[in-house]
Amino acid sequence: SSIAAFLYANEAYSFDASYRPVPLQTHVVGLGWAGNNAFMFAKGLDRHVPDLIKRFSRSKPTIVFCHTKKETETLAMELAKVPGIGLPNNGGNMTLASQTKLTVLQGSLLRGIAYHHAGLDASDRKLVETAFMNGKVLVLCATSTLAMGVNLPAHLVMIKGTSAWRGSGQGHQEIDTGTLLQMIGRAGRPGFDTSGTAVIMTDNASKPKYEKLSGGMEVVESQLPPRLMDVMNTEISQRVITSFEAAMNWIKSTFFFRRAMENPQQYGLSSSTSDIEEFIEKNCLDSLERLSREGIIAFDESGRIEPKAACHIMSQSLVDFESMTRIVSLPFDATSEALLKMLVECDRLHYPVRRSEKKTLNETHKLIRYKLDGPPSKVRIQTPTEKAFVLLQAAIGQQYLEDYTLRQEMSHMSEYASRLLKATEECSIEGSLNGHVALQSLRLRRSLATSLWGPGDGVLNQLRGVGHKTTAKLRFSKILSFVDVLSSSSTEIERAAGREAPFGKELRIAVSKILKNTLQLSACVESEEDDLKFVICSLGRRRALPGIENVECDESAGIVNYTLVVFTDRPGGSLVFQPNISTVGEYRLPCPRKCGKIFVHLVASMVGLDGKQGKKELLFVPSPVLSYPNHLQPILM
Repeated sequence: SSIAAFLYANEAYSFDASYRPVPLQTHVVGLGWAGNNAFMFAKGLDRHVPDLIKRFSRSKPTIVFCHTKKETETLAMELAKVPGIGLPNNGGNMTLASQTKLTVLQGSLLRGIAYHHAGLDASDRKLVETAFMNGKVLVLCATSTLAMGVNLPAHLVMIKGTSAWRGSGQGHQEIDTGTLLQMIGRAGRPGFDTSGTAVIMTDNASKPKYEKLSGGMEVVESQLPPRLMDVMNTEISQRVITSFEAAMNWIKSTFFFRRAMENPQQYGLSSSTSDIEEFIEKNCLDSLERLSREGIIAFDESGRIEPKAACHIMSQSLVDFESMTRIVSLPFDATSEALLKMLVECDRLHYPVRRSEKKTLNETHKLIRYKLDGPPSKVRIQTPTEKAFVLLQAAIGQQYLEDYTLRQEMSHMSEYASRLLKATEECSIEGSLNGHVALQSLRLRRSLATSLWGPGDGVLNQLRGVGHKTTAKLRFSKILSFVDVLSSSSTEIERAAGREAPFGKELRIAVSKILKNTLQLSACVESEEDDLKFVICSLGRRRALPGIENVECDESAGIVNYTLVVFTDRPGGSLVFQPNISTVGEYRLPCPRKCGKIFVHLVASMVGLDGKQGKKELLFVPSPVLSYPNHLQPILM
């Protein structure tokens, strides 16, 4: 009724499990008291599984959901030893078991039992899924990834425990309601069953909660309070909230306010209306003050709220408040290492450190560019922050991880980190005007996209059809750069890569097209009347290189795009940040009167094309002199 009233609906309808194509019966089984040792309670649930399968399965397909990969394997082995659980051992089981090289999986498949988790390779997952669908596997022990992805309905679904270990920093936490309902939803096979059964195994203290949930009687409460600042910031960005009074009017229109009035105890409030309104007013004011204190919004003299650049970026990039405060607090000369350390503090990059992956993480730490404090041989990865620090660098350094779950988490981290870096880049351009931070964010985002720190890592994996393995083979033969490709014959390239013709010819053509579209930078300072100075940045085509293939290429095609970044050595010294440049041109920028140096960078969208000719340093000592450090001598091509 609260939801209906919030939506201004005249009526509300409730749909229970009887509306499913196959009706579902849910049983919540309390199996003792967890007390202070949730680990031992979870471990003890295994012994109850065989009896519950026999009681509810009716010898039909069963899925037992576990919370870790190790649990699925351990439970499958134990169930294979129990008579009457799986299928009798016969020739068909022998044939099935022979199709995998995993000893544990072979042993369980012989009894019509299997396990399924993200750590299995694609062929073994396909084998297990097909066997379960064809009835050759009767009991499947799986992690929650099965509930979210593959459609393998069963007659009986069991959830072995309602809490899961989330790492040493978080301990055991209850699984979220959405995941639980997804698991339960696998019970009942349309076209095969007239009913489905779900069994939730939990402790006695949690049993009433899950009985209400399974019966559809759990009251929906607002999730706004922990995200109040994020949502208010979005409303400010959209000019819905323009003052404190407008903020109060907005919050009183939310579902949160309605539920706080109807069920104040849920939010730690008394039933007094004045107390509730005082609580709402205080939280609203605190949120606005914190946003203002971090420079995300501002108040003018009349009390009107003005969104600043960070406000719009935070809203558009879906960045949470805590992450945005870290972004706006970056020093003007932050290094790429400082950016990495800022990223890994963000909650969205945190995944639990599992015991089984600690050895892999510790070994990977020895191979990454930036190390944690302490001797590398003695560093031990313990926290989600340290794990993120290692995995982000492993993604850039092309470190292959055997563990599928780690690879999946590394991919998710890289994706979200790229979004945070884009927000950092925009905040530095539009807000703080710290060009150095924008440059470092741009480069680190490119590193995550290309899996390369720089040209020294070998740049050819950026080309279509050239994977990491081929790049490694070419690197072994000292074919690392685009110029190296042109210096090698097609036959030499094919021999080095272990590829057949016309791979070498096609690679040379691809590189030729790229290099015909590359730009070079020259920069100088010009003085005019009234002591005004201008930075002149000229972008031109490179001179044709020896060995380049004679191919037609549209210079406006934009195979390679560039970003021109010019900034001073002072805070707020950004002069220009111009992305998406693909044609020649000249940029004339007025110099600030007070600065020591001006830095000019031309950053390519592909690693290996900005290099030495992409960075210039202009010194004011005392008259403007164009100076190139020894390792950055200009290359005129």
